[in-house]
Amino acid sequence: MSTESQAVYEAIGKNQGEGQRLEEQYPLFKKYIRKDRVIFDEAVTLGDNAVVLDVGTGAGLNIVHGSSILLKPCLPPSPSMLSTPPLPSSPQSIPKTSFFAKHSGTALPQTWTNKFDFINQSLLAGCLTRDDWIQDLQELFRVTKPGGHIQLFEPSFESWDCPPNSANGKMKSMYKVLFDNTSLIYDLGVKLPHMLLDTGFVVVGQHKSTFPVDTNDGAPVQQCVGMMIRWLRNLQPPILRFGLLGSAEEYESLLKEMQEEWNHGVPTENFFVIHARKPVA
Repeated sequence: MSTESQAVYEAIGKNQGEGQRLEEQYPLFKKYIRKDRVIFDEAVTLGDNAVVLDVGTGAGLNIVHGSSILLKPCLPPSPSMLSTPPLPSSPQSIPKTSFFAKHSGTALPQTWTNKFDFINQSLLAGCLTRDDWIQDLQELFRVTKPGGHIQLFEPSFESWDCPPNSANGKMKSMYKVLFDNTSLIYDLGVKLPHMLLDTGFVVVGQHKSTFPVDTNDGAPVQQCVGMMIRWLRNLQPPILRFGLLGSAEEYESLLKEMQEEWNHGVPTENFFVIHARKPVA
């Protein structure tokens, strides 16, 4: 990972509280963004000897639940699954066919070249700089088997459809400044298809969903609101550090205004699932 600037996620403590947030986030994204779909590319088929990689595994739930949740509709009985980096909350629950390996997504082991039938990578928009993404996609291309598939899950704050003078619009503008000043890609979910093509992948597809935060849609959405607010609170230190707001109290007031707007139909940012294939030759 580039050290030229501090990425947003690097400003968030990698501690027990953040691990718990990631665990709580997993089922919400699975239900409301992925709509319980696991592999979005209908062309993906995995045989008995399939090898799967999960990059940026977070709390490890994609792998811990791999045989029953992540790839249940597609996986053969005994696939090999790898994940990087490791942060499992319950190591004893890791399936026997899976293991964790700690590597940077921008420098995967040379022994993994042409190894994986399917690669999943999620929510690294706050981790990787522009230069990091170029290297990351090149590494994913290298370790994917010819004819193999990858799937990426990322937001795009540029596609956040909210009034510019609203509280949500103010947060969107602060995201832009924050990402630009940390060399992150503000409109990543929109740009990734072209980046994948530039890397050499083919047959690129894209699916968009908006995270639900209108509590008028029912009690379960309260969980989504709570998770989104926790994530935004994590951004308070870098936002104050860059002088985008004057105080923690001002930031909390902005979050309350955002919640009120959500209940009147103002959305949060959009999330994208992007999939592609490595050419056979």
